[in-house]
This record gives sequence, C-alpha cells and structure tokens, in this order.
Amino acid sequence: MSRPAIDFLTFRMDVVNDQAKQMASAIYEEACDVSLRELRVLRLAHRRPGITQGEVSSEARLEKTLVSKLVTALARRELLVRQIGTEDARWVQLHLTAKGREIVKECDRLGRKMEKSLLSVLSSEEVEVFEACLAKLAVQVESGFDVLPRKKPR
Repeated sequence: MSRPAIDFLTFRMDVVNDQAKQMASAIYEEACDVSLRELRVLRLAHRRPGITQGEVSSEARLEKTLVSKLVTALARRELLVRQIGTEDARWVQLHLTAKGREIVKECDRLGRKMEKSLLSVLSSEEVEVFEACLAKLAVQVESGFDVLPRKKPR
C-alpha cells in the first residue's frame, strides 16, 4: 500500500480507522441490524447498567443530540429502556433489554473475529509492540502536544 498524499501519522491512522469502522458497521448492520454508533450505546449500557445519556455521549465521543436520537431509536426497537434516575430524577438511566443483551453478545463475538482478522497480518510480537505503542500514544495525546512556544507573562 502506498503512502497517502497527506503524510501525517494522524491522517493515516484516521484513514485506517475510517475504513475499518465502515467495514465493521456494514457487518454489524447485516448480522444484527444495528449501526456502529447504536452498538456503542448498547455496549456502554451493557457494561454500565444505569449509565446516563450524558455519560454515553462523553464515553462514546458522540454529540448529545445524536445520543438522544440513538437512544430513542433503540428504545423504540425495544433494545434498551430508559428509566428516571433513582438518585436524581433529572437523569435518565439506560438499561438493556434481553434482546439488547443478545445483540451485544453477538456483536462482541463478531467484533473479536474482525479484530483477529485485522491483526492477522502481524506476528504476536508485533501485536504486543503495537498495543504498547498505542498505549503510549494515547497517554501522549491526553497530555497534549508541546509544540508552541510558551507565551511570556505580561
């Protein structure tokens, strides 16, 4: 594969990520009738029963209005239910239905197969190095880039 015209690491990672997400979304939609974004909501509600829509928005990195639309659509399909918060009535908590849990289970199985296929071009040693490098990059991004000169106090 040739390098793209825009030769920045973040762009190349974005291209690979976008292609992988498009392929995964098509598989999830065909197999389980859920989009990748809907699956993010379902997975978070599965792993954290009672999670709020705001928490889903933050953790899934989706806009609040989009999460609201996704939750409404998933509730209509009876994949999750919304409940008024037990500690604070201003919060709506999300819980999966049995049907929603089954979809998450099947999508997780498919996701592991896709991940295994994606990583199959790497040796086990390369996978370990890749995982370590990804963790280091994540820490670096969280701490920010130090590229601009510091402004002198006035």
